[in-house]
This record gives sequence, C-alpha cells and structure tokens, in this order.
Amino acid sequence: MRLPPVEFPAVSWSAQLLERWTVLERKSASMGAKAGNNDAFEQMLALLRGMASSGRFDRLPELLQRRLTARALSWLWLNDEVIASRLLNPQLLTALLDAQQPRLTRMTLQQLAQLYFRRFDRLDEKEGFREILERSLLQQLDLIPPSKIQTSQADPLVTLKREGHWLLSLDGPRHLAERVRQGGRELGETFMELGLHGFDDGRYGDICRAHFYLETLRHLPPGESDPVLDELLKPAVAKAPFEGARRIGHVALEILIDRAGQEAGEVWQNFILNLAGDPRISSSAVNFREWWQPLGEERIQKVRGWLSKEDLRLFLQAVEQYGLETANTEMQRMFPARKRFLEGLFKLKLIRNTRLLLGGKAQQSVKRILGKDVKTSFARMDGPMNDKAVIYLDCGDFHLVEGSHSFKIWVYLAAPGEALRTYERNTFSHYDLTTTIPGTYKKLYPGLPYDSFVHTPYTWQNKVFTFLAENGIAIDVEQLLSPEDYRLQLRKFGIPAVSAKRTVVPPPAKGEIKTATRSSTIAQQSGQETAPKSLDTDVPIPSGRSDDIATGFATGAIQPRTVVTGHDEPVLQQITKPSFSSLQLATLRHLDAHPYCEFYALLEAVSGRGGNVLNVKTMLESSLSQYVQQDEEGYWLLSSVGVQLLAEPTGTAPSNATRSAPEAATAVTGSRLAKLEPFALAVLHYFAANPGDKVRYAANVLEVDTRLVNQALFGPLKGICTQDDKYGWQLTGTAQRELEAFETQAEKS
Repeated sequence: MRLPPVEFPAVSWSAQLLERWTVLERKSASMGAKAGNNDAFEQMLALLRGMASSGRFDRLPELLQRRLTARALSWLWLNDEVIASRLLNPQLLTALLDAQQPRLTRMTLQQLAQLYFRRFDRLDEKEGFREILERSLLQQLDLIPPSKIQTSQADPLVTLKREGHWLLSLDGPRHLAERVRQGGRELGETFMELGLHGFDDGRYGDICRAHFYLETLRHLPPGESDPVLDELLKPAVAKAPFEGARRIGHVALEILIDRAGQEAGEVWQNFILNLAGDPRISSSAVNFREWWQPLGEERIQKVRGWLSKEDLRLFLQAVEQYGLETANTEMQRMFPARKRFLEGLFKLKLIRNTRLLLGGKAQQSVKRILGKDVKTSFARMDGPMNDKAVIYLDCGDFHLVEGSHSFKIWVYLAAPGEALRTYERNTFSHYDLTTTIPGTYKKLYPGLPYDSFVHTPYTWQNKVFTFLAENGIAIDVEQLLSPEDYRLQLRKFGIPAVSAKRTVVPPPAKGEIKTATRSSTIAQQSGQETAPKSLDTDVPIPSGRSDDIATGFATGAIQPRTVVTGHDEPVLQQITKPSFSSLQLATLRHLDAHPYCEFYALLEAVSGRGGNVLNVKTMLESSLSQYVQQDEEGYWLLSSVGVQLLAEPTGTAPSNATRSAPEAATAVTGSRLAKLEPFALAVLHYFAANPGDKVRYAANVLEVDTRLVNQALFGPLKGICTQDDKYGWQLTGTAQRELEAFETQAEKS
C-alpha cells in the first residue's frame, strides 16, 4: 500500500517570538557557564587571587584538602593567565594531588586535561610542568570507575582513559594527525567524535594542524607556493615540537631541502631563508645552532650551494652600482666582461661554493638598492677595501678571488687555506687578501702554482685561460665571453692548448695547517695587517742572551725540562714556566670543574673571556694541547699534565701573568660576581646558605615574585647555580669556593 507523501504545515514565527527565543538562548548559555560557580566558588577564586598577589600561602595547605579549592585552582590555571603565571608550578600541583586523595573530582580532572591540551609544550616553561601534569593525568584517569550511564556523546575523560597513553605525550599531536590523515577525516570532526570538542583550541590543536602542513609540503610541486608556507613561518608553528628536540620548522626545512634539486627556486629558497636565516654564518651563532645544526652537514652544504647564485647576483649588483654612482666610465665599460665571465662559470655548473665580501660603502649600496630583499650573509672588509666588493669562487679544480675594481683576479689550483671557506671569520683586509692568504697557500702547497692578473681590457681573461690550460684544466672559453670578445680572443690569442699533464694538487702540508689558521686568528683579533706568525710564539720565550737565561734559572722563572732525543742521553731543554691568558685560564678551570665537556658547552663557558669557535678550537689544539685532551666521543678534559699543573701548590701570590690556572680562573669568576646586580647577589647568597631549597622558598624570604628569582637563576646566575632532580637549587662546588674567596677579598678591601 502506497501512502501519500507527508506534508508538514508551514510555520512562520513572528518577530516577537524570535526575540523571546533569542533571550532564552542567552539565558541558557549564561546558566551553563555559571554551572557549579556559586557564591562559595567565587569567594574561593577571590581568596586564591589574594594569596597570589600577596605571596602569603599560610592557609593554602589546609584549603587544598577541600574539593572546592581544587576546582577553583584548576579553573584559575586554565582561565586566568596572570594568576597562572604565579601559581602554576610543579610543587603546587603535587600538593594539590596529595591533598585530594584518593582522586580528583571529574570537573577538576577535566579542567586539568583542558589545561594540558591548551598549553601543551608551553607548560615546560614552568620547570618541566608538562611531564608532571601528563604523568598525573594518566594516574588520575586510571582511578576513574567505569561509567554506568551510556550517552550518545563521547565522554572526554573516558576517551582519555582509553587513549591517553598515546594522546597525552609530546608525540601525541603527530600520532593523532597521522590517524586522522590515514582515515581521510577532518581534525575538528575527530576531536568531536572523541568527545574532545573544544580541546583543539590551544597549542595541542595548533601542532596537529602543523603536522597537516608538513604533509602538504611533501606533495607540493617543487618550487611552487602555497598558503601553508606562510603558516609555517609563524614562530608559534615553526617552533612547535615534532619529535624529541626537533621542531616543526626543522622538519619543514628537511622536506624542502631534500625534495629540491640543484636549485630550490625563488619561493622555496626565500621560505628557507626567512625561517632559518642564511646558513653561511659562524657555527657558534645562536641562529645556526638553533636551526641549521640539527639538519646535518649535507643539507647545510646543499643550501650553501644554492646561495652561490645569490652571492654572485649581489656582487655584480654592487659592481654595477658603484660604476654608475661614481660615473666611472672605464669601470662601466669593463663590467659586462666581468659579468659574462662570472655568470658563465655558473652556467657551466663549475661553481660549488662562494663567499661574498663587501666593504662598508658597498654594503650600503647593496642594501639601499635591494632593501629587505637582502637575506644573504656576507663578510666585511675595511681600510682600502671599504668601497669594494670581492667574491671567492670554489670551482672545484680551481679557485678564484675576484674584486670589483682596483683589485686583481687571483687564481689558485687549490683552496687557499680556510680563511675564505670558514664562516667563523667575517672580517678581511686588503693585506689578508693579497698577502696573508697567498702566503698561507704557499705554506700549504709548496711549489703549487698560483697567479694574479690585472684587469687589462681584453687580455685578463686570456691570462686566466692560459694559466688553467698550462696546468691541465680545460674550460669552455666561449661560454665565458661575449660573441665579440670571443672573436677577438680567437684573432688575437687563439685558444690556449691544454697541457696533457695535469698539475697534481698534493695534500696540504700538515705542519702548516694549524700555523695558517692561527695566523689568520691573530690578524683578525688584532685588527692589524701583520705577517703570519708561528704557533710557537703562543707561549712567550725569553730572549737568547745567556745572562738572561741564567738569571731565569736562578729565579725559577725558567725551568729545565728533560727531552728525549735521538741520542741515548736525555738533554735538558730550556722552557718558560707556563704563562696563561685569561681565556686559557678560564678554559683550564672550566675543564677542571666540568670534565668530559662538549666543545660548545666549553665555548659558552668561556665566551665571556673573548672565546669564539676559531680561537678556542685553535687554542685547544695548539697552546693548550699538552694540558687538555679529547676522548673517543669528542669530549674535552684535562690531560694528566693539565691535572698535575692545576694540582701543584702555589708559593707566594703570583701576578696576573704568572699565577696558577685555578687561582686565575677564580679571579676571573670573582670579577663576574663583583658585576652582579644586588638582587642577583641576594639570590646567590640565599642558595649558598640554603642549598637544595626551591625557588618559591627564596621568593617568600626575599618577598618577591618567583618569576624574578627564576630570571636571576637562568640569567646572571646561569652556570653559578645548578638545579637537582627535586627542583632544588645550590651553588656548584667551584662557585661556592669562588664566593668564599670573593667575600674574603671584599672583607680585606
């Protein structure tokens, strides 16, 4: 039997009825928001706010035993940023859980779960709060009894009890994003089905979405743009955790770098530079260590190779602009030939790496023209190079150093030392480029040819071609010249005959490598154009006058050392008693207090004494080589000689130049203590007198906010105070001795 279709009567609501319905909706929403929030609840919120403002928590232990207090405190953590900054800490959470035995109420537990999802990784700003909250939630969820009531909507606590082992973890957003993607679902829809509607409005949800962005990158056509790239540039997204110490931004960089070919394309390259900056900077720079170091050397070198084209563009821009601004018609006439030559090398894919050097005026010109488009990193030049631009080109079989004007083109058959290749050094002079670097090359490769040529019109290119051909290096000359210049070359010089016997580039002379590096460091630090110095001058040697040496032995300033030679009898050698710089003393003292130290941890410890990657590495491998050593895993520690040196008792109080390493290092740190602000010094004295105490105790005694104490501990007192596994603070053993010495000295003065 077929029934006629059902027809519902058309109902029209009047404006008056709609208005009444809207009022009812508002009242319902208001009542829902106030559910459970009676006068007693409001009074408890006010009481807790008062405690946070005054810093007086005498009644809190007793109040925490009440269910109302637990609900109010968790509500404040979740909804009040100001109060949370003062009351959100592991100690208070632990006290809350202990007082609420055997378990929390459902409402308090749900608010803590919402807090976890909303703040997520940012909870770690509070002394590891996230891990403690995660562990506490899992324990509390296990205590929830099975629900006897079946509802159509999923219960968030039931879901977390069942799925919390993977949802509540630092990798939770990644796992959830993968499940959603594999199921072809939407993230918001999945949160709704899990009963976690509203839990995706914080950091946890943001990180889930960031994982979807990464999946988009994996399928984005090479070089193409997408709105996802703009999202990933936001610091909150880029710095969101992915796995372990890796961030979302690290993974995005890895995806694009690995998927790109020999050139990333302008869009991808700009994204990489905007996110991570130029990788051609010192390895000790914060930006390099944060973004590039985790990516590995292979990816770093790949990006540096891409940026060679950018270096070349900036160099040519600087050269062209200089000719225009100075109305230098001769330079303007020569510019096309240089541009064709250098761009030809790039088109032939000979350029592996570059280094751009700009004088002050050249920098201003480039920045004025390109403005914010300049993202590349370049070294600086001073003195007579102030108005010039220089580019170093690693072409594999040969190396070039080319200047903009009033500068020869230098041609080498091997890399002329590390000065132009390492990004630890960023300042060069005319003397460096024309004397020090060629001198280093001759020491590294004795007898290996190199040359330099003045840019005489129409002939300088031929001299470069001829030099390369004589050493067995063939090059497509036609690609490096304009059609007119190529015809002129053929008519005037012909094509140079390439020698059948290739000049062999020997390995660099090992005995000269460190000398060259040290010479560059000395020249850079002094800022003077001096000739390279030997490593042997690192420790001062007295003059060769026999009466001076005799006096030295008599006074003990010079000690005899037994040296085993090729003869059977040992020979006494005259050496100086070690005389250390403040940087050397700080290094020895730190390794004495912190054996098996990583290089960058050591570098950070001595950076206040002028230490940088280059001079610390050189110092460890040269002047301090007999006092320090590296284990198989690359950690640094004192050698037996170094241990003996620091263990030797001292006689009379030595001068700054001759005092022992431990004493001098103590003096160094003593000067650091003297520079502390009164509040930092007060915090230091508190933990010296109360080792193992927690931050909140110090804050109560000093009558300040805990945030100020934390700022002191992680700021000026970093490395002086250390935290134990129970979140207590105390001075390091070395710092305790230094404080005593500092106070003794202060009393005497």
